[in-house]
Amino acid sequence: MAKTLAVASEPNTGIEKLKSGPERLIEFLKDTRNELRKVWTPTATEVRSTTTVVIITVFLFAAYFWAIDNIIGHTIGALLDKLTKH
Repeated sequence: MAKTLAVASEPNTGIEKLKSGPERLIEFLKDTRNELRKVWTPTATEVRSTTTVVIITVFLFAAYFWAIDNIIGHTIGALLDKLTKH
């Protein structure tokens, strides 16, 4: 029922859509202004602290993946050496 009403209230012809253009544009601009009022900029302290967290996390993950890569690499290398010896 609501979908039928929504479809019925939409302009059907090109002329009606063209006439409703300015109203839709004004509504869009009002919505945009309201959304931009919700935007906030972090302080320098917040930026510094989050950047520090990101850098530390990147180094921790890099060390973890380096260790796992070395362990798996040495294990596969040892396994291949053992299997290829006659």
